[in-house]
Amino acid sequence: MALTSVGVFYLTKYLSYMKIVISDNQYSLLKESVAIKNIEGIKKYWKNKLKKGKKIRFNKEDLEFWGITTRQEKFYAQTAFQELVGDEAFTEKFIKNLLNKTFSTKDFNDIINIGGYDFEWIITEMEYRDFDFYLYGKTLPGGTVTLMDGRHLSLDEATNYEDLYWEIQEEVNGVVQDCMNEIILHATGYEVEVSSIVISEE
Repeated sequence: MALTSVGVFYLTKYLSYMKIVISDNQYSLLKESVAIKNIEGIKKYWKNKLKKGKKIRFNKEDLEFWGITTRQEKFYAQTAFQELVGDEAFTEKFIKNLLNKTFSTKDFNDIINIGGYDFEWIITEMEYRDFDFYLYGKTLPGGTVTLMDGRHLSLDEATNYEDLYWEIQEEVNGVVQDCMNEIILHATGYEVEVSSIVISEE
């Protein structure tokens, strides 16, 4: 049966559409294969360093350098790192070695935005639950905070203000979490969550 001009028009559009669909699928497969190649590349790099007796560090900026850019790709790479260094068992041992050691915001000023905080703390407890690590600890006496209005208060004093208590507590937890992840994430590939840092009384 002969095609009318209208039929030819729609057939042409259909074939054009199919060409686009096939091209998109091919592009997706190509992109996926490149991503896998990049992940395998950084895994090989890490393995070679370990074979030479060198330590490896997990750094999200390095993933970008290797062309690992999507959330899923980064997850695969991070999981690969965790497996290479020893997974949960290694991480648990690593964190236990940090328990009851004194840390200070001064040691992280150059790499993390500490804000107006200046204090020391210790991690007293670690919990592994639902594939995540949770840390608990306390500040040591002498910690201070400089508020936006210029007031310079001890952490204990600042938490005595009802309108400041929750904000100070959450920010202290956040500062400690960022600092501990600078130590733990790079060595283990695991990000930790700081559940509670008790602010010590002066």
